Amino acid sequence: MQTNIYDKIPYTKNIYQQSQPNYIATAATLFGMQAPPVATCKVLELGCASGINTIAMAQDIPDGQFVGVDYSVTQIKEGKANIDQMGLKNITLKAMNFNAITTDLGKFDYIVAHGIYSWVSPVLRDKIMQICHQHLQPNGIAYISYNTNPGWHNDHMLRKMMLYRTRDLSDPATKLKQAKELLSFFITTTKNKYDSYSLSLRKELEYINKLDEHYLVHEYLEEYNEPILFTEFIEQANKYNLQYITDMRTPFVATEDFSFQNSLKFDLIETEQYFDFLRNTAFRETLLCHQEINLNRNLSSIENLYVAAPLKSATENEATKPDESFTKFTNLAGETVLSITSPLLKAVCLCLGEIWPQNISFDNLMQQVQKLLTMMDKNTIILNADVDEVKTMLREFYLKKIVELSIYPPKFTLKISEFPIASSIARLQSQSSKQVTNLRYEIFTLNFATRNILQHLDGKHNMDLLLHVVQKSIDNGDLILYRGDENQPQVTTEELQNYLIKHIQNILQDLAKKAYLIG
Repeated sequence: MQTNIYDKIPYTKNIYQQSQPNYIATAATLFGMQAPPVATCKVLELGCASGINTIAMAQDIPDGQFVGVDYSVTQIKEGKANIDQMGLKNITLKAMNFNAITTDLGKFDYIVAHGIYSWVSPVLRDKIMQICHQHLQPNGIAYISYNTNPGWHNDHMLRKMMLYRTRDLSDPATKLKQAKELLSFFITTTKNKYDSYSLSLRKELEYINKLDEHYLVHEYLEEYNEPILFTEFIEQANKYNLQYITDMRTPFVATEDFSFQNSLKFDLIETEQYFDFLRNTAFRETLLCHQEINLNRNLSSIENLYVAAPLKSATENEATKPDESFTKFTNLAGETVLSITSPLLKAVCLCLGEIWPQNISFDNLMQQVQKLLTMMDKNTIILNADVDEVKTMLREFYLKKIVELSIYPPKFTLKISEFPIASSIARLQSQSSKQVTNLRYEIFTLNFATRNILQHLDGKHNMDLLLHVVQKSIDNGDLILYRGDENQPQVTTEELQNYLIKHIQNILQDLAKKAYLIG
């Protein structure tokens, strides 16, 4: 197999929350699909790069089976080394061209193709659809991301500019250098121009200039990157008996109030396309299934899903006063997202806020709500109509991204054991990057001291051993302790040890709160 640009400049190693089976299955379930069970799912990822996204699936779903395919021999080799280091047995990575995929690969519950469709030749785009048609189980779901017009129109023109600048070059590193010089030249040239075109161009140039260099190469300097209309994508999918379920970025566009939809009699696909025109959509993450599946566009019940929400009452002592007339709730950023008068709905929000960031099943949530309401009034009984009201509220809050719903919630613990265990991927990432993904697929920037502890949370290090790790980092000069006041008496060995123990405990508590620890 010949070396390609992805061997010379590997693609960014990221884990994509929206492409994980739980998130795909949850969205499909809300549209009435009987999604394949996540706990035992079989997943194929096309264009898996070093496999980190596929590895995340394999780590979090131990009874599933996962296959990653990529053309880059170098990246597949790296991924296999990581798999061996983590000791995973339910994942296989293959270095191969998509055209080499045959029916021998088998059927899959979920097929993921992130960052591939727009960036390959028309022949391979057709092959991706063919693979989804041939290799999806009857109730299987495909996730495909791609660049779209009209939003990518300006980016497409800038890509043309950079390709023109580098037209006689072949070395990726040299092309990157020339492209960045061109961007800087354009930014400087438009600096003092305030016409609408210059302002729009400069804004786009400044954004692109800040991109990761690996991303810049593969997004703007590759041979292929063809943005298309959403309707063009769907037409191609329909040729392979695949139908549209929803989009993972804006999953419920079709349920919104579109003022001129009825008068102009748009169907579902037209509605989505006109929303793209109105919103200048540049990127889509579309879910597809076989056309034989019957979907429910009115959204199904959430009673079999798990719920989570970072809600906090803006009123002091509200946890003991769910019956007060008016309550505001804030999110993690401290922004007011809800104003509620109903004691029932207030109790729901208080219960969700109490357990965050953990998930709770709908039935258990209602039991907790009943207990809270009973504390205020022993005669309170939740009726079937009340349950329906809560279901409606949670569904609406989910549409507004206030509440999270999951069919297979992430498994982490807030409790710190004697020998704490952190996510294997988090431990792996923390060895080489400040950006570390937690078990909720969120990315936090962690400092050296935190990463130093995180790397050793393998279930074999208790407080004494972690203390030794920190002390060794101090002795090596990797960690430096500063005294707040040089006139203070010399710190004793016992005082220093107590300080370091407190330091480690704070780190462990922070890692637990950020969903890095496994129970």
